[in-house]
Amino acid sequence: MFDAGIIGAGIVGCAVARELAGRGLSVAAIEKHPTACQETSGLNSRVIHSGFHEIPGTLKARLAREGSRLIIRYAQKRGVNLLETGMLIAIPHGSIRAGLWREAGALWKLWTQGRQQNIPFRFVLTRGGVRHIAPIQAIGGIFIPSVCVIDLEGFMDGLVQDAQIAGARFFYGSEVVGIDVHSSHHVVRTTQGPVEARALINSAGLAAHELSRMAGGPSYEIEFIRGDYYELKGGIERWGIRTLVYPAMPPRSRSKGIHFGPRTDGRLYIGPSATPPSQPAPKRVFLEAGQQFLPRIGDEDLEWAYAGVRPKLTTDNGKSDFTIRLERPAPPFINLIGIDSPGLSASMGIAQYVAEMVLTSPVG
Repeated sequence: MFDAGIIGAGIVGCAVARELAGRGLSVAAIEKHPTACQETSGLNSRVIHSGFHEIPGTLKARLAREGSRLIIRYAQKRGVNLLETGMLIAIPHGSIRAGLWREAGALWKLWTQGRQQNIPFRFVLTRGGVRHIAPIQAIGGIFIPSVCVIDLEGFMDGLVQDAQIAGARFFYGSEVVGIDVHSSHHVVRTTQGPVEARALINSAGLAAHELSRMAGGPSYEIEFIRGDYYELKGGIERWGIRTLVYPAMPPRSRSKGIHFGPRTDGRLYIGPSATPPSQPAPKRVFLEAGQQFLPRIGDEDLEWAYAGVRPKLTTDNGKSDFTIRLERPAPPFINLIGIDSPGLSASMGIAQYVAEMVLTSPVG
């Protein structure tokens, strides 16, 4: 019998396992894939966001802000490769012809959010100022220096190793087929056999809404959004872009926008799109997104790289936020629903948040 069972070993599940095991609980992490971070966690932009894009007062904003600081400290201490890129949210030249209203409104909203959250940033008000940060064509923008890009595999390995050293067990290749709820514990039935745990944490990512019902929790309406990425041939060395370059997107957009994303291995990507899972965005979408900042990009310079799917919780007011909730006090059942971007950035913050919930429940 484990003190805590975690369904899903994405980056959030791994962080939760590390946190709980480090606090002295016996932990089982149950994952259907042969190893960790095989779905949303491993198919994203690998950006450690500051929370700048998030609505102040939301869990996303709070946990991204807290989590990003924890991750940066962790990476520096553990020697995980971290690219200190900063983030430039830029207005392309073509916006002049369109009147600038959309971009100006987006930057004003971001400026307000950044000020409210005390996140350091600065305005870039000239073309020369932009080129000093990145070799792109833009008339200005906002630069957030604290944003980084992480070596996801190194971060994941560190979390799993820490959790295992503290006694956590990872049950890979174990797909959940049923959950029996007893008065004092759960029995998670998997394809590799049962796992018993007093507290149960649902960190199943794309399947979290299904696992909630399976465990006797509420139903959630989830929208799934596909994000494709293209690689720019020649990488950072050819294109000279060492900073994350994002477009200024209007408030409550489906994504933060198709952006230039340098990686720790020297590669350079552009993405993600935001389409239904069965509808990959056409290549021209990425070409146009790139050419608005770097007109010399040609069709032959882009090669499809990968696509990931992220879950977004459907809400009536249009605001997207994480749902992290104690659904049942005895035996304790905690749902993590709609953990989309900035889930990676928030992962260590989410882990601490969940740990406090577990430790104040009967199992703690």
